[in-house]
Parts: sequence; structure tokens; C-alpha cells
Amino acid sequence: MPNWKEEELSQYCVNCGANGLSESLDYTQPDLTYDPDLIPKQNHDVDVYFEKYPNKDFFAGLNHLFAGLKWEISEEQNKDWQAEWKKGFVPFQLCGPYWVVPSWMDSPTQPQYSITIDPGMAFGTGTHATTQMAAYFIHKLCEKKKQLQEMSLLDVGTGTGILAMLAKKHGVGRVVGVEIDAEARRVARENININQLSSIQLPETQIEELKEKFDIVVANIIDGVLLQLREALLRQMKAGGNLFLTGILAERENDFFEAFITASGLQVVRRLEQDEWIGYWLRSAAP
Repeated sequence: MPNWKEEELSQYCVNCGANGLSESLDYTQPDLTYDPDLIPKQNHDVDVYFEKYPNKDFFAGLNHLFAGLKWEISEEQNKDWQAEWKKGFVPFQLCGPYWVVPSWMDSPTQPQYSITIDPGMAFGTGTHATTQMAAYFIHKLCEKKKQLQEMSLLDVGTGTGILAMLAKKHGVGRVVGVEIDAEARRVARENININQLSSIQLPETQIEELKEKFDIVVANIIDGVLLQLREALLRQMKAGGNLFLTGILAERENDFFEAFITASGLQVVRRLEQDEWIGYWLRSAAP
């Protein structure tokens, strides 16, 4: 094994003008805590990115400082990757008469209800299976309820705010979103303003700090994190309240069901499966 470390190589590349680096890591994830364990390995594969072709001194330094290092060079045409990504995000029907429309486009139809989204760096364009399952649950529950103005909904991990906005457009009276990522909170607030839904609250506080209880709690979050938040999610539910959980990988469903649903004594109202993901509509015991 070479007597240098990949950290030293990374620092050398950055000092020589590299724009970024990435490394492929092997890991195991024995349970649902979503804290993977890295597997030690003798050889490391590191990708180094330069905006311009590095000069000959860079390669001379590699040979001199890092004995045993092997490398390959590839070139790719520079692109506006954000503009490329936007080409694939087009207006679409999310659920029922509700459409999602990118902020930079016009809808090809005249939807009865539209949600304008500029996702930025936040999760939640509405195209992911987990978001679509959560949207379906919200839509179906709101179809059945007549006094939505008196109901409350908490969107945990709100991302772009798309599910919170969907609930508000359905007529849910009190809608609160919580989000751990500061950039996502900024994006969600911008989307809420674009859609003129300023009554949606997006506090700086996290779910563990909330005091009130809600009729509906939505958590479109990966299963391991859902387990970590189980007590907090249950604490935010009113008696007889509804809990929508999406983000459960099908391969881990059985373990998740026992650790979360069975352990919590919740009633399963509906189960959905889309692609490799599972969603559950759960209900707590009535008062």
C-alpha cells in the first residue's frame, strides 16, 4: 500500500486548482438507523475535477509525491448543468385536479389548481415516487373531510414546501412545515410566496421543539430517519389523527413495519407501493 493518504492527494489537487473531488466508498448498512459503516479498503478511487486542463507541473508533482499512483484523464464539454436539468422538469398532474408547474414555464393546460415550484437545491419537485404517494394520501383524506378549515397539518421535512402547499390549496386551515436544512427552508419560503400562500408557517424550530398536536402529520423521509423521529412524530399527532409515512424502501419494509408501526400500535388505513418505495397511511386510536 502506498505510504501516502488520500487526504494528502486531495489537498494537493485543491492547491493546484481542482474545482472538486469525489471518492467511491464501500459501506454496509446492517439496520434501519441509516448510519452506514464504511468498509476499509486498500486502494482508493478518487475523481478530481478541473475547469481547465492542469499544467505539466501538476502531473510532475503527482509522480514525485505519490508513488504508486495511477491515473486516467477524460475531458467533457462544459455545460450549464442547471439549465440541462430544467429541460427535464415540465408541468405535470400531481393528483386529482392539482398540477405542478415549474416557475420558469407555462402550463400546457389550464389546470383547476396549480402549484408553482422552483426547487433550487431542495428536495420536492413532485416527480419522486415518495412525494407522489404522500400527495395522494393528502388528496384522498381532504376529499373525505368537509370541515378542512378546522383541521391542521404538519409537514415534516418540507423540502420545497410542495406538500404543505398542496394541503393549503385543498383548504386545510392550519399548515406548518418544519425542515432541518436552512437552504431548503429558504427555497420553501420563496415557493410559498410565489404561490401566495403566506398563511403556511415555516418556523426555524424543529419537530422536537413543537408543542401543539396536529390532525395530519406528513413525513416524506427515508425510513431510517423515520425510526429516529418515531417518538417525535407520534407526539405531534392528535388522538384519532392521521400519519402519512413515505420514503420506506421495499427491501426494508418488514423490519420497518415491526419497528415503527407495530411498536406504535397504529392502524393501517392504506398501503401504497410505487417503484421501490412503500407509503403508509396510518391512524392513531380515537379519544
